[in-house]
Amino acid sequence: MSLPEAKFSPLGPPKLEYTRTINYIFENPNWLMNAVWSFLCQFVAQFIPILPQMVLTGYQFEVLDDLLASRGSRYPDFNINRLGDYLGRGVWPILAVLIVALAWIPVFAVLVGIAFAAIFGLAAVAGENAAPMFVVMGILVATLLVVLLLVPLFLVATPIVLRAGITQDLGAAFDFGWIIDFLKKMWLDVVLASLFAIGASLAVTVLTCGIGALIVQALAPFVSTHFWYQFYVLYLERGGIPIPVKKVAPQPSSVGLTGNPL
Repeated sequence: MSLPEAKFSPLGPPKLEYTRTINYIFENPNWLMNAVWSFLCQFVAQFIPILPQMVLTGYQFEVLDDLLASRGSRYPDFNINRLGDYLGRGVWPILAVLIVALAWIPVFAVLVGIAFAAIFGLAAVAGENAAPMFVVMGILVATLLVVLLLVPLFLVATPIVLRAGITQDLGAAFDFGWIIDFLKKMWLDVVLASLFAIGASLAVTVLTCGIGALIVQALAPFVSTHFWYQFYVLYLERGGIPIPVKKVAPQPSSVGLTGNPL
């Protein structure tokens, strides 16, 4: 389902609302089943790669459609009868992400490799007594480095994924003039949102001794989608260029009405 282009000009908040990305999930009366389907898609992806991610991503963009149309006040339920529609909608953003990731992997691997080599080199020079301390410190530094490397990846991938999902066209996703304009207007918001998402996920996982990772996994796609919604709204308010919308016949879906708009 795609929306008429006129509906992609909603009024939104002057800044990101972080807690709203979580609160809105529970305003849908069917939120639990939606979260279960989200979790199942990601669980199945451990055995059948790519296709479940495409299904879940396609659903995310239908959620984005409804958020944009309702100014953040509702999102549709996951409809098991529409897996084919979700799959078709999710093909383009997943392909776009894969292209970006493949370009980023060499940089990521080199920097992480250098970091680990430096850590173990220092540990060897320090001797047996100090080596364990260096290894522990090195692991912490490497973890921080991984997080810092993920942020620029999210920064670059966000406008590309948005364009791919809304236009439903892989070529249109790589409109570098539009991407640069988006990043000029939104780079700080995307960085802060990425740090918030990573930090909150790690905190919940650590504080629950790993059990919370299941909850994070189920709800993270909804959080990401609401951030996409806020990014796009803020971008348009700052004078951004609307993304062309592919017009197709609307499909019936089960929609859960939520409460206060963003």
